[in-house]
Amino acid sequence: MAKPVTERPAYIMMKYLYNFFMTNLYFILCNLLFFIVFYLADFVFENILLFYITLIPMGPAITAVLSTMGKLVREKDIQVTRDFFKAYTLNFWPTMKYWFIQLTILLILAIDIGYSTNHSNIFSPVFFILMIVCVFIMIYAFPIISRFEVKLKNLFIVSIYSNFKYFKATLLNITSIGAFVIIYWNFPSISFLFSISLIGYFVMLNLQQPLKDLEMKMSKG
Repeated sequence: MAKPVTERPAYIMMKYLYNFFMTNLYFILCNLLFFIVFYLADFVFENILLFYITLIPMGPAITAVLSTMGKLVREKDIQVTRDFFKAYTLNFWPTMKYWFIQLTILLILAIDIGYSTNHSNIFSPVFFILMIVCVFIMIYAFPIISRFEVKLKNLFIVSIYSNFKYFKATLLNITSIGAFVIIYWNFPSISFLFSISLIGYFVMLNLQQPLKDLEMKMSKG
């Protein structure tokens, strides 16, 4: 007996592509001002405040992408429009509180790096390492916000702890993000349509077990 159309590989593949494309599109629409500035303004130190301001709304959109892709990983199916904007509105303020602090720290570190580099300051590598640490924290912080209600202080603590506890997943995510950055660099016109949602999908795929473990620990706590 022939399989129903909805169970055929071609249909499933097209559905996944649709979900990836729409999630990516919603992310772009939520950050349209940033992408306009990104493509029109020169990426130079003098424009750092402009990029900082346009990046502020990106936090909730990142959480929405991860929440939507996380549901796709777990349940193999989503209502992409409903799930994205439900996650966006539900996690808006928790994400904004975290993202504003994290983004401001990154801004300060970027200014310090720029100043130190121009003045041959020995602390330049220290600031760069601290920036990398911030990126590692974000790799867990955003997925945690997308799944759980957690206080801001605990969010930083759990994110730092998780980087060491789940080191294999951390490396997988860093590798996945790095691979997509390389792909985007070489094929920007095509990867722009799917890159953010695909990064979100692989991040949540790699974090399935760590998030399950954290869920069990939080429920016991």
